[in-house]
Parts: sequence; C-alpha cells; structure tokens
Amino acid sequence: MAGLLLQSILETRINFIIAAAGVCALTAATLILLMRNAEIASDAQRRFAAIWVAVVAGVGVWTTHFVAMIGYRPDAALTYDFGLTSLSIFVGIACVGLPIAASIFFDDRPLRTTLGALAGLGVAAMHMTGMSAIENCLATYNPVVLTLGVLLGVGGCANALREDSADGGSSLASGVSLVIGICALHFTAMASVELDLVPAITSGIGGTFLSIMVALVSLGVFTAAILATFNHRRALAMQRAGI
Repeated sequence: MAGLLLQSILETRINFIIAAAGVCALTAATLILLMRNAEIASDAQRRFAAIWVAVVAGVGVWTTHFVAMIGYRPDAALTYDFGLTSLSIFVGIACVGLPIAASIFFDDRPLRTTLGALAGLGVAAMHMTGMSAIENCLATYNPVVLTLGVLLGVGGCANALREDSADGGSSLASGVSLVIGICALHFTAMASVELDLVPAITSGIGGTFLSIMVALVSLGVFTAAILATFNHRRALAMQRAGI
C-alpha cells in the first residue's frame, strides 16, 4: 500500500504537487479568517461569512484536485468531460462547503465533528465526480486503498471542525488538519486507481483548456473571497471596538 501511495505521488509532477498544496493551504487560511470571531458577529454577518465559506471551501477543494490532476500522468494526456468537470464545482460547494459553513452556527463539539465528517465525505464525492469526468481512460479502483483515503479525509476534516472556530489558539491546528485531510484523501485515492488509456476517445477538454478553466475560476473566486474576508473582518473589528 505504501508503494502504491508513493507511485501516485511520483506520477504527479512535483511543481503541481506544491501548487495543489499551496491552493489547499490558501483555502484553509481564508476559511479560518472568515470563521474566526464568529461569536461577536451578528446574524447577518454570520450568514455573509457562511456563504463565502461554502463557496471558498467547495472551489478550493475542486481547485486542489484539478491542479494536481493537471500534473498527473503527463504521458497519458488525459481529457475531461466539460459538463462533469463543471458539475464537480457545485458538488464541492454543496457537499464540502455547506457542512463547513454550517459549523459557524454551532458550538457543540460532537455536532461540529459530525459536520466535519460530512465535509470529508463531500471531498470524496467531489474527487470521484472529478475522476468520472476523465474521458479517454477506463478507471478501476482498489476498494481497500480507496476506503483508506476516504477515512483519512473524513478524519482530517472532522478533526479540523471539532474545535470551536472562535478559539484562535486552535485555528492553526484546524487549518493544518484540513489540509492534511484533503491532500491525504486525494493522493491515497489516486493510489487506488488504475487508468487504462482508451486512445480512440479524443473528445473532451485537455490540459491547456483545463488549466485556463481552473485558473479563471480559482482566481475569480479567491480574489473576491479575499476582498470579502478583509471587509468582513474589518466590520467585526469595528463592532468589537464599538465604532
């Protein structure tokens, strides 16, 4: 199993591994900034933060996956169905983003842990939707290794949300746990898959178009999210200062 995991990592170019990890870390940092000091936020401010948390988490997981996939198996020249690739964005927002966003409204640790576990399952759902978009390869999975990847993702996300987001001391640990959970799920799940090239199928979007699509979606969302995050935190700071 360790050999399969190492092989999946080696089959992805190192610069794309670093880029994917960087996107995942940026996602976690943005989520932490949006979710901190939720205890002093008004209901309207919490709803505002929750919307952006859902979008950032979903798009961030989607971007992490496809940045890594752009660098995966460069010898295979993978092509993707545009519809399923686009659908996987919304799977990420609905299945990953919404559970994380919901945690803003609850302090109960078991409930937050459950929401984190649901988000981990959502990462798996987004991953498998993204993998199903591959058109020119037939994918077969090792169920044991795939299950291990899902469990790692669920565990990492559950641990990330277990602590109250208002507790600044646990923010770094939560962010690290989220990044580890998402990346561990991706690379372990990739270790479980065997792709057999089907040369006759040439339709679908390729690496260049996918790269542009990922860049435009992620750049647009993260630019807007960072601006929204700073405005949200400024409003909270002014509220705390009584201005």
